[in-house]
This record gives sequence, C-alpha cells and structure tokens, in this order.
Amino acid sequence: MPDAPRKVREWTRRYLPAELLGTATALLVGLAAHRATGEVAAAAAAGAVAENVGYYGWFAVRETRRHLAARPGRRARAAGRAARDLLVEFGPAEALDSLLARPALMYAGGHLVAPVAAGLLAGKLAADLVFYGCAAAGYELRRRHLDAAPGPPAPERTTGGPLP
Repeated sequence: MPDAPRKVREWTRRYLPAELLGTATALLVGLAAHRATGEVAAAAAAGAVAENVGYYGWFAVRETRRHLAARPGRRARAAGRAARDLLVEFGPAEALDSLLARPALMYAGGHLVAPVAAGLLAGKLAADLVFYGCAAAGYELRRRHLDAAPGPPAPERTTGGPLP
C-alpha cells in the first residue's frame, strides 16, 4: 500500500495539533479545578470537559474557516457545514471511544500491566488507536462524499448601485 505513509502523515498533520491543544486544556483546567476544590474527581471531570472543548474547538474553528473561504459571508452556512463534517468524521469514533473502547482498554491495561499508571497509559494509547482509526475513516468518508458534493450556487452579490 504505497499511499499509506502519505495518509499517515496527512492524518498526523490533521489530528496532532488538536490532540496537543486538548491535552493542554485538560491539564490546565484539571489542575485549576484541583487547586480550587482539592478534589481529584472535580479535576478529572473538569479536565475531561476541557479536553473536549480544546480538541473539538480546534476543528470547529478550522472547518468553519475552510467553509467560509469557499463562500465568504455565509457564516451560518459555514458553521452548519462544519458541524455536519465533524459529526460525520468524529460521531461514530467518539461514541465507540467513550462508551466502550476507552473504558474497557484502560480497565484492562490497569489490570494487566504493572504499575497501574503504566497500564492506564497503555490502555489510553490502545484506545487512541481505535479512536483515530475510526476518525480517519470518517475523515476519508467525508472527504470523498461531502467535500466533493457541489453545494447550491452562491447568490450574486450586489454593490448596491443602480440596476442596469
């Protein structure tokens, strides 16, 4: 499969900045919550929410800008198309990851690998592989079917001058 290395580089360029931003926001907000409350549970919950905000926020801004570049001035449509694209790309991956793969793999890792921290990390990395495998498939599906689909023609813009 000669195309595989190119695809892996493309996916890495796509997902790595969001992964780094999500991780940074998780740590910053999680540590702030722990400092404010002294509770690990509060830190974990705040960090998990912040990670999703950072991660998906990166893509929401990026995809909205991409759609705006194609049709300037159509903000609502650009935001709607970005949401659609992200749902196709990440919806199934996030559902599988959150509801099944990540909890099961981190649980298994915590029991099978010592020390527990190493097992949890191993489970997290295995879950990341499942997540990104599904997300990359969603991305390719979206690129093939939604990005190629022509939208309705943009309305003619007028300068407000007199009609001919």
